[in-house]
Amino acid sequence: MTMNETPETIERFLYYLRYERNDSERTVSEYAQDLNRYAAFFSERTGEAFEPSERDKDVARAWLFSLIEAGQKGSSVQRRLSALKSYYRYMVKIGRISQSPVRMLKGPKKELPLPVFIPHHQMEQLLNSPIPEDDFTAIRDRLILETLYQAGLRRSEIADLKDDAVEVDAGNMRITGKRNKQRIVPFGSRLKSMINEYRDIRDQKVGKSNFFFVSLDGRPLTGEVVYNIVRSALADVPQLTKKSPHVLRHSFATEMLNHGADLMSVKELLGHDSLSTTVQYTHISFEQLKQMYNAHPRAKKETTMTDLRFQALHFDATDQLKEFAEKKITKLSRLSDEITGAETILKLIKPDTAQNKEASIRLYLPGEDLFAEKTADTFEEAIDLSIDALKRQLEKRKEQRK
Repeated sequence: MTMNETPETIERFLYYLRYERNDSERTVSEYAQDLNRYAAFFSERTGEAFEPSERDKDVARAWLFSLIEAGQKGSSVQRRLSALKSYYRYMVKIGRISQSPVRMLKGPKKELPLPVFIPHHQMEQLLNSPIPEDDFTAIRDRLILETLYQAGLRRSEIADLKDDAVEVDAGNMRITGKRNKQRIVPFGSRLKSMINEYRDIRDQKVGKSNFFFVSLDGRPLTGEVVYNIVRSALADVPQLTKKSPHVLRHSFATEMLNHGADLMSVKELLGHDSLSTTVQYTHISFEQLKQMYNAHPRAKKETTMTDLRFQALHFDATDQLKEFAEKKITKLSRLSDEITGAETILKLIKPDTAQNKEASIRLYLPGEDLFAEKTADTFEEAIDLSIDALKRQLEKRKEQRK
């Protein structure tokens, strides 16, 4: 066996993942890539062909350090450590070693960025824009966007969706998610109508298919194609830092929570294994909490605003900062009772530099939006500057209407 070949024990472990644990091909491929790189690092460092041993802790730790020094994210290093731990646990299971050398190793702290989502009014503009009535590709791509947004699917689930798994009469989809976990996702009348329209034009121009979403030549779509379709569609959405299918999945979860869905229901619809994965969306879903608070007899409503949204980019915003921004914005309603909502985005531009806090605030009014964006040394100051700019815009608007 040469140094470039996959070691026999890794091959055996990958077989176990694929046929005994029934992991997805994507998981098996990622584990294979990670473990082969580890084996190559082992051989380069020791000058020997890789064989698992209880004494591999120092080499494994050195490999993880090399990944960190190469600038890999904490989440990526954690994933590679998970692959190592799974591999060595399996070696213990089959009796190749007596105990795992990496069982006590810990990776770097995982980053916890807030999910990026698209505000409802921007999604409505995107999904209601006109498309040609007889254009198969345009109709298919719009349905992909609608399905991601209304059903919260992953891009791989869109690509792998079978035609017989989409049941229009029942109003649901049978989804095969990670680790071949099955779930049922319901959908409404709007999606039913679009599915029927898509199937009609697909059957006319492409023919019957086992897969639901196909190309013009009848082949099923790949995850990469789905990604490119969504990225192209989201290209013109302003201030969107990510433009992937997962953004629409985040938007689905956010809208569900904002409109009263409980965490357990959203967890099941998304196909999450752990509730902790779903909890991340509560950081950007405050509508339910605000409604509960407004029921308090002392909670006098100062504003007609019904849609207040908040998003933090590149940092974790404190509750105090969110409350500060919301108070400032609600006071603007004293200048105009036409304001129906507002969106605040706080962004950390460059850490450890002056004037690196950016606040952008958009006010929604009938027929137009008002927008202000300012930078300062603190987020509070940036918010105040943006509020002052919006006050001037509201006053000018009021003068123009006299």
